[in-house]
Amino acid sequence: MDLQELLFLAATIVFALACRTFSHRVVRKVGLLAMLTSSYLLGWFLTGSHVAGACGVALWFMLPWVEIVVHVRRLRFPETIEVKGRFAPSSEVFPELHELTREIENEGFVMSEDAGWKWSDTDHFMRLFYHEEKRMQATLGMVQQEGIPWTESYISVTSRTQQGLSYTTTNLAHPPTMQTAPGQRINRQLNAQSMTEFVQLHEGYLASQGIEKAALTEIDTQTLSTQIEQDLRQQIDHHVHSGLIEEVGEGQLRYSWRGCFFLWFQTMKEILIA
Repeated sequence: MDLQELLFLAATIVFALACRTFSHRVVRKVGLLAMLTSSYLLGWFLTGSHVAGACGVALWFMLPWVEIVVHVRRLRFPETIEVKGRFAPSSEVFPELHELTREIENEGFVMSEDAGWKWSDTDHFMRLFYHEEKRMQATLGMVQQEGIPWTESYISVTSRTQQGLSYTTTNLAHPPTMQTAPGQRINRQLNAQSMTEFVQLHEGYLASQGIEKAALTEIDTQTLSTQIEQDLRQQIDHHVHSGLIEEVGEGQLRYSWRGCFFLWFQTMKEILIA
């Protein structure tokens, strides 16, 4: 690789990284294409072979599969998930917890409890709120992966109908690792700038689905964590029925190979669409 090729490769990488810092979807896609191009150029410049360049591009699509096979496939989680009360994480672990709590409460939501659960090496924390007038349940959550320095916080707003359907608007950025059950509807909104806008987006989502306030059910604030536990149970049952997860004995479950392909597809979709 000569100096000109090195500079051209470096410029492509810098351009790709710059594009990925933007929130606009089109610009981010351009950044993704530039990153794939830089991988192709690296293989081509080093070997003079277009096949090597194509292999460099293919690596981006194979790396998630390696993580799924080596790590996710070995995970075990219980058939029964218990969502129970717990202490909130420290400000070092979840620094925006108190600020986001105030913002949610300023929209008329009342805090109910702190709860959570744990699957294998993934720890989930949730602060639960309820808006009696709007019949909305809000969740301020954090997902933390043990063993690696990765955490992600999110906000979700859920409305439940008298027919047992749930409609959730969330800004959880990480691609979902589980399919929604037939009675669950998910609306991902990653670019909301405030809780006010988030609630407006959720209300717009309900309107688009033809759901009026009269169709929503009132929820006892003492059962918010129980409602989430039931949602998780429905998801697990749906996954077992669909063959995405399988029993391994002693009340433990794991992702089947079909489930591993589902996770890989979700990751690829997130990379290509985001």
